[in-house]
Amino acid sequence: MFRKITIKQVLTIATLLILSIAVIAQAPSVSLRTVDGGSFNLADSRGKVVVLSFGATWVPLSGKELPALQKLADRYAGRNVDFYWVSTNSLKTGTRTYAADADLKAFAAKNGLKMTVLRDPDQAAYRALGVDALPTLVIIDGAGKVQHKHTGFDTDQPDGYAEDSQILDKLVK
Repeated sequence: MFRKITIKQVLTIATLLILSIAVIAQAPSVSLRTVDGGSFNLADSRGKVVVLSFGATWVPLSGKELPALQKLADRYAGRNVDFYWVSTNSLKTGTRTYAADADLKAFAAKNGLKMTVLRDPDQAAYRALGVDALPTLVIIDGAGKVQHKHTGFDTDQPDGYAEDSQILDKLVK
């Protein structure tokens, strides 16, 4: 009824499991457009830590979350960490969540963002990275692996990104 398994078979199975876990943690291919007409490809950021903050102009927490995000980005300036705000606003005029590139630039400036603003109107990157709520911060290490996701923003905390700072500190050492 039961078949004996050799040590070689056990090691093969263990190796396959470890490799599959490593592949799962690898960030997917992500290509987005900037509001300035440029492009961003996550694969081009290998060797750097990348922080993608997914949000939208209609998210109620934006007024508090985005200044805190810029403060976090300023803390890691010059430390091989790139920060991006990723807008999920629609590109379809007339829709409730529509925002033109100019609208997003103005929104970023109003909220003190100095980082590059990316567009993900069809939410392809949002889904590919397993994001399921806004705002969500995704930290990707220099090898291209997702290290952390932070969903939401607690306005009652003095530093809404304290846990993320600890993770970034470990990644930039």
